[in-house]
Amino acid sequence: MDITFTKDNKRFKYRASALIIENNHILLQNIKDYWAPPGGKVQMLEDSRIALKREIFEELSTDIAIEQSAIFIEQTYHSQEKSFHELGVYYFCHSKSLWDRGTSIIGCENGEDMEYRWFPIIEIEKINLQPAVLKDKLLGEHKIFEHIINHE
Repeated sequence: MDITFTKDNKRFKYRASALIIENNHILLQNIKDYWAPPGGKVQMLEDSRIALKREIFEELSTDIAIEQSAIFIEQTYHSQEKSFHELGVYYFCHSKSLWDRGTSIIGCENGEDMEYRWFPIIEIEKINLQPAVLKDKLLGEHKIFEHIINHE
């Protein structure tokens, strides 16, 4: 059971996401009109690392190596239909097997094809990355754990 619930037009979710970096490129997932790190919802009684490995395997049929915790983001944001409150745990990860699959990868999420693409980290400012606060983390020199509270 995913740790998520909806009441009226408000939704809470707990996610784990992978900052998969190989050869100064990051793998991102296309979600409508923006890009985001791959990952998914944490399930009840599941820790975030196990959830992340499970989600990546489900979506991309491969294992990842989790290097270290990167960032914990508490955020609220709004779409036309709903308001969201999300807790997101992000990990620096590696996957040589994903890098070897090429610049663009088709994965599967909830039975539908999903596009994943490698982007040069130095060009990350040019894309619509969500959450946007990740850009500073990716362009920074220090890989220290951070806790960010962000309201959009």
